[in-house]
Amino acid sequence: MCDFFVVLVDERIFGYIFSGGMRKDDRLVLKPKTNIWALVFIVLFAVAFIAGIALLAFGDNRYPLKNSVVLYSVKNVEQLKERLTVYDYYKSYPFGVEPYLLKSLPEDFVKLPAAERKKLFIKVMLPIALTVKQQFDREHMLFEKIKAKIDANKKLTLAEKRLLARGYKKYRCKTINELVVKSGSVPISLLIAQAGIESGWGKSRFAIHYNNIYGIHKKHPKPNDIVRRFKSLYDATVCYVLNLDRNPAYRRFRNARYRMGDYPNPYKLAEYLTMYSTKRKEYTRLIQHIITSNNLTAFDKLSPAGVIAEINSTIFYLLQ
Repeated sequence: MCDFFVVLVDERIFGYIFSGGMRKDDRLVLKPKTNIWALVFIVLFAVAFIAGIALLAFGDNRYPLKNSVVLYSVKNVEQLKERLTVYDYYKSYPFGVEPYLLKSLPEDFVKLPAAERKKLFIKVMLPIALTVKQQFDREHMLFEKIKAKIDANKKLTLAEKRLLARGYKKYRCKTINELVVKSGSVPISLLIAQAGIESGWGKSRFAIHYNNIYGIHKKHPKPNDIVRRFKSLYDATVCYVLNLDRNPAYRRFRNARYRMGDYPNPYKLAEYLTMYSTKRKEYTRLIQHIITSNNLTAFDKLSPAGVIAEINSTIFYLLQ
């Protein structure tokens, strides 16, 4: 730290700080009387620097709520692999930078061997899942704070009133108690498992051509045209979470999630998704099997900055 500081600070400034300093053989030599002040100054600078970094990394606004993301496109699988090694799509999260997410799967994705396709699909979906999760979690946290103020009979600010009105409209509810239950995210393991099941790990034509990896149908389907089209995998994922948050069919899912707190059990939540498929309980058991067999729960407690992607491997190393 001291060497770094000496390189950046002008020599004349050192003259003021270290008044007893002198030059000898092109090196700065300090008299014993001034060393204590040099150390004090450098220590204070170091403390201020570290405190600033800590505030950025661990402050309350670490994950600002915003809907903007940066999407990138690829022409083929080879280009996708290159992009995934270039983008360290986790390092920017603590500083609030928009994440880089794949817009659509390339057409030759379906030609990959099943095992390789699954690994690459998970690698593609993980940053998307993390992005959507932190956005919904941040929104839920703000609604919880508003509820606390209402329960304490405190006056809401104009910004809070506007946020509350948007929340009621977005989640289709009328009370703050309904809002805090309806708003919320989906465990990453559960999200990726359902995306894998519904898209055949990225093999289905709806996943390739419609970005629909969750089997979401149109609200008013027509003959031979029942599946929704999305502009990106990110948009499809937002719609998937909103569907679980708003659809009356998943009321028990939402109630169970709210009772479980910050880290709901994905295996238990899967039991409340019988209405997602005509297979009913067989479908929920399939979700649970996919989560277990692919060790997807390893991702559930990750923050976006807590993961790195290996340059030459599709294996993930968990830092936290």
